[in-house]
Parts: sequence; C-alpha cells; structure tokens
Amino acid sequence: MVFLPDKRFTSLAAAFDFILKEYASRSAALLWSETDSGLLTPNKVPQYLFRGECGAFGTTKSGIFRPDTYRVENGRLLSTPDLETLERLIRDLARRFTDEDDYSLKEHEAIGLLQHYGLPTWMIDFTGHAGHAFAFAAAGEAQVGRVAVMSSCLAAAERGLVDLTEHPWAERPRRQAAFGVIAPSSRDLKSDEARSRLNIRWYEFPVSSRDRAYLKDRYANLVSLSDDPSAGFLRFHITEYVEAKGKFSPALTEWLLKRVPAAPRCYRVKEFEAKDVVVNHCGGRVLPVAFDESTEVGRSRLYWSSAHKERGWDRMKNWSWPGVGSVVADPRTYHPDYYPG
Repeated sequence: MVFLPDKRFTSLAAAFDFILKEYASRSAALLWSETDSGLLTPNKVPQYLFRGECGAFGTTKSGIFRPDTYRVENGRLLSTPDLETLERLIRDLARRFTDEDDYSLKEHEAIGLLQHYGLPTWMIDFTGHAGHAFAFAAAGEAQVGRVAVMSSCLAAAERGLVDLTEHPWAERPRRQAAFGVIAPSSRDLKSDEARSRLNIRWYEFPVSSRDRAYLKDRYANLVSLSDDPSAGFLRFHITEYVEAKGKFSPALTEWLLKRVPAAPRCYRVKEFEAKDVVVNHCGGRVLPVAFDESTEVGRSRLYWSSAHKERGWDRMKNWSWPGVGSVVADPRTYHPDYYPG
C-alpha cells in the first residue's frame, strides 16, 4: 500500500503555522506512571508529540527492525557474524547503563541513551517541541519534509511511551525534549493500523534552501557534540568492550564509526574518596585543545578494527588522575598529540 500523508502544504511555514495552532498550543496532558515502589504519580506531558523526517520515506519503523539500517558503504548488509556481534554489543551496553553500581538507569532510559547516540534500538524518536521536529525535517538534502503528530495519551495507554526529557545521564534527549515510542517489529507508524490506533497524522511540505538555512542553527544545537557531556559515553564503552571481548571486523567498525559520535569522554575532577574519583562530566569544549573529529574517528578505527594491531589500552600506560579541579579526558577518546597542525 502506498503511503499518503493526511495533508500536503505548499510550504514549510504553512505546515508549521497549522501544526502550531492545531496541536502545539494545546495545554499539557496528565499521564500517570508507576514508580519502582508501585505508586502511581502524575506527570504533565504535551498532549501531542511530533516527529520530523527529511525525505519521503515509505515506512517509519524502529531502527533495529529496518534492514537498511545495517547496510555498509558498498550497499551490502552486514554479515551474519557482524549482526550477531552488534546484537551482543547493544545488549551488553544496555546492561552496563542499567548497572546499579554505575549509571543505574531504567531499561528504557538505557535504550534511549543508545538510541540518541547512534545505535539502533526498539525505539522511535518523537519530541514534545514542534519546532524541533521541523528542524529535523529540514536537516537533510531531500526536497520534501514530513512531520508526524501523535497523541501522547494513546501512546502511553499502550505502555509504549518513554519520557526522556529529564534523562539523568544523556544531554541530547533532554535538549531535544525527546520522547520515545517502543515499537514491536511489525509496527510501521505509517501503516493504517498505527495511524488509527495512535491517532497519528502525517503532514508533508516542500523544504527549500531557505528553510534549511533558517533551521540550520537550531538543528546544530540539538545534535551538538562539543558542549554535550554525554557525547563520549558510547565511544568510551565500545572501546572498553573491544578491550574485553576482542576487535570487530573492519566492516562493523566502519558501520559503527559512521554512527557513534567521535567525541572525548571528558571530566572535571571534583574530589577523591579513598580509591574512588568523583568527577563531573563535561563537554569537550572545555579541553585545552579542541578535539578533531576526523582524527578521533581514525584513532577509534585503529582500536576497534581487527585490521589494525593498535590497542586503546596502551594509551593508559603511566596515566593517572590529575588533581582536584583539573579537566581531563580519557586518553583513549582524546588524541591532541595526533591532531594536524
């Protein structure tokens, strides 16, 4: 069945004005959620949530169930062994983020962190801010954009709605006023079933070069790495994973490098407690030398890929924590000694 939007507009501005008046200006909805202790607590969320897409995609499914998600540069799919390795990596990283001795995230919070920093999950991204959705709809090269509008109450009724707007560890979903919809493998948000069941409406509009220029800075702020203290988490833990489990194939390495931010894991030392170090996480812009993304990608390639003998752990030789108040990055994620110039 060919997908048809609910309404087409002659311009992005006209679509924005319509969605702002029809949906975004509505008062908040009150949703009840169950705490770990079993108590129900009320939470205010937008009545409607929004999703922006740049392009006329025929379906909208969660990334982990989209075959095109796993294509490498030559257009072929990752091999079966690579797919199995990736599945283990995602599962183990999610477990790491839910560890009570580390991040202590709930399962869906851990999935939300993986989702927003490059790995495919069972989650489909939405936002409570219509303007953010339009920024994403204009963020590519396609000449057409779409914004989906969904009832938050109906999504919550199916126990598939995750509020990430106050994520305890991830800056990007907080910045994006993000929500997630946990979707089963069969659910396509452009299907008649999903559009009816979740009251989803799809609106389409042309995207001009002027639209892109106008929304460029907004989009850049939503996905910025240099001022995001969470941006280096996945890269750091993938490097640790490789050190413990062994290197990836060159194909899987390249696939990951195109998705996972090549940002440093950066800290400000707060205090020392016996053998433990208490730190505040920082964005990479506080480092004495600005990180160079292309160089960082290259160094992670050496550490992750079986085509290279370099080990990230070698960077830790003779390394020690600096004094209280110092800013430092994990040496496996920050390589100013290799930067050009």
